[in-house]
Amino acid sequence: MRQLIYKIWQKTGLLKLNKKAKWLAAMLTLFSVAPLWAQGTAAKESSYFGMPKSEFMMVMLIVLLIVAAVLVLTVSMYVVSMLNIILLKDQREKGLKPDGLLTGMWKNWMNKQNYRVALEDEEDIMLDHEYDGIRELDNHLPPWWTALFYICIVFAVVYIALYEVTGTLPNQIEEFETEMAVAAKQVEAYKKTQANNIDENSVKFVKDDATALDGGKAIFVKNCVTCHGKNAEGGIGPNLTDAYWLYGGDIKGVFKTIKYGAKNGMKAWKKDLKPEEMQNVASYILTLQGTKPANAKEPQGKKLEAKK
Repeated sequence: MRQLIYKIWQKTGLLKLNKKAKWLAAMLTLFSVAPLWAQGTAAKESSYFGMPKSEFMMVMLIVLLIVAAVLVLTVSMYVVSMLNIILLKDQREKGLKPDGLLTGMWKNWMNKQNYRVALEDEEDIMLDHEYDGIRELDNHLPPWWTALFYICIVFAVVYIALYEVTGTLPNQIEEFETEMAVAAKQVEAYKKTQANNIDENSVKFVKDDATALDGGKAIFVKNCVTCHGKNAEGGIGPNLTDAYWLYGGDIKGVFKTIKYGAKNGMKAWKKDLKPEEMQNVASYILTLQGTKPANAKEPQGKKLEAKK
């Protein structure tokens, strides 16, 4: 963590600041780095401008925080300036010497940023244009407003160049697609962790999951056809395509039979198959209901309505 912050300071030139400025920069860096650091380190990342992606994003966050701080400071100065104007007006109306809120260098700087022609001198900047008795003044915008306008233009150009033209940074659509891909992997990982929690009480008939049914079919072909036949028509074991069952014909009953075996000689598969695999093969068996293979074995057990 310390090395990462040092690299960021080195790249951005923050090491040259005085102690107070370094303290402020440290706070900004910490708030910027903490959320990314908390997420842990991912696989090897691509680099931007010679920096790893994570470091580059941190630098960008610091820059954005600095820009936000400048904007807040600008608005604050504008509010102070408005309050100063109101106070000066009030002092003049009361016949007092106008002092205002500001003094010294701060006052001079604020006056420069809020420069405007005095009311008594407006005749000098009056233009010939007149509209319905209203004459136009050639009064310029305050310097702070103009500077902010230019900053927005520069920001827009840099933003478009990075996000839309060069593709250095992902735009909103790309970020959405990346997040969806990450979410899909997380869902898949979650499913894998939950797959081993399946038992005869939580098992489900995954009839709409083609991948699961294909996996169940492969398990059936490998392990079950010897006793139940290639088409589940029956052999040593009972016919699995009719409505007659010895140990239960719903998904829970079939799963339980596969898991624990049966007294007629069928082995228990709980040590050979994972819970998810047993769910898949049980689901595949239930999809064979009513297929009526030509060489089907005579019914065994009780006729049960399928409760899948």
